[in-house]
Amino acid sequence: MRKFSRLTIIVMAMTVIMAILAGCGKTDSTSSAATRTLTYKDQTYTVPAKPERIAVLANSLLYFMDAIDAKSISRVETQDDMPAHLKELPSLGQTANINMEQLIGLKPDLVIGLSNQHSKFEGQLQSNKLPYILISYDGIKDNVPLIEFLGQLTNHEEKAKEVIAQYNSKIDKVKNAVKNVQPARVAVLRATGKAVTAETTLAVTAAMVQELGMQNVVLQHGDFDKSAKTIPYSLETLASDDPDIIFVSTMGKKDEITKTMEKEMTGNPAWQNLKAVKNGKVFYLPSNWFLLNPGLQTPEAMAKLVKMAYGIDVTF
Repeated sequence: MRKFSRLTIIVMAMTVIMAILAGCGKTDSTSSAATRTLTYKDQTYTVPAKPERIAVLANSLLYFMDAIDAKSISRVETQDDMPAHLKELPSLGQTANINMEQLIGLKPDLVIGLSNQHSKFEGQLQSNKLPYILISYDGIKDNVPLIEFLGQLTNHEEKAKEVIAQYNSKIDKVKNAVKNVQPARVAVLRATGKAVTAETTLAVTAAMVQELGMQNVVLQHGDFDKSAKTIPYSLETLASDDPDIIFVSTMGKKDEITKTMEKEMTGNPAWQNLKAVKNGKVFYLPSNWFLLNPGLQTPEAMAKLVKMAYGIDVTF
């Protein structure tokens, strides 16, 4: 019979024990009741079955969580007003520059971030063994699917359904207010400190314009990149289109935007001959509702567009 040394026996025993422990610690959607699989926008995510300490890396997600009575253990900094009970949450710094040390200290059992903002942190999340999911959240058509997903994730499905019903009811009220109105011909411009472009329906304001049945004159130029949110758009083309209304969504510092608009649009005499300019129908829009997805405030943002375009008040 083959003899083994005491050391060999100990090593073999430890190997068996480690293998058993490794097998017990494995958690995936198919082999463990500790996790489950959810789908959002055709993407499948394996998540904890009952997460209790969820850290969010973006306030856009935080506001949806709060609306469905789900709890977060974190927030990020913002210049916008925030409800007191959310402002009291520990801050993780800026959305695009998460304080990883602070996040680790919160000991979350799930981290939720945005794929376009937080993919750069994946290595740190993995090395610190923090369960996480990064989701795509962009246009206003993502709002309802995201509420549904977060309701399932946090086991607040019924509250999520209630919030969605309220949201859709408000949207319907705004759209019904203009269903008998002659659709306005509009141009949606995007003004930054560097350029003035035009929005396609992939951008927030142009998407709302489309939902309201307005005619976006930019779309009649069919030779543009269909995957782009904004496209080049000159004053000459704008003058040819001559829309009834011009909406301008802005991004950046006001003085820089003003200089860019003056250089490319307002400083040219042709600007003054536009129908929208003559009729006082040029509207500069705040970025929190019309550059970024306004989330649950989308009905209010659409109502504001209706008020500017048609003078119709829609209240909720």
